[in-house]
Amino acid sequence: MSEWKKMIEAGREILIARAVVDRTTSYGEFAAALCRRTGVAGFDFTTGAGRASMAYLLDRISEAAFEEAGGRLLGALVRNLGADDAGPGFYRLAARKGLAVPRTRGGRQLFWARHVCELHEHFAGIAGRPAAG
Repeated sequence: MSEWKKMIEAGREILIARAVVDRTTSYGEFAAALCRRTGVAGFDFTTGAGRASMAYLLDRISEAAFEEAGGRLLGALVRNLGADDAGPGFYRLAARKGLAVPRTRGGRQLFWARHVCELHEHFAGIAGRPAAG
């Protein structure tokens, strides 16, 4: 399995686990969890290349899990520490997926907050279902 595929799968699992427990995560926390789980090198967020690599990874995770996430983007659960919304990549991908992204900052924050809430509700519902058997 390629390193990117390994990171996409592990990242998907990490973010779904966060959604189930009604939490978001910071870029740093997510990167650290990803490195622990996969053994891949860390991300250097002080460089444009490091930030671009994380944005690319979150896009791939969100794309891979879009249907599983009920038509929502798992990358919404990753935010800057202390920030009250997602990074610009989230909004670009949401627009590419045909979601109605508001133009104003306040509208975007509300769109993101609803998106996160819907992810939590979706995965909490799945986690609460009895196993098929």
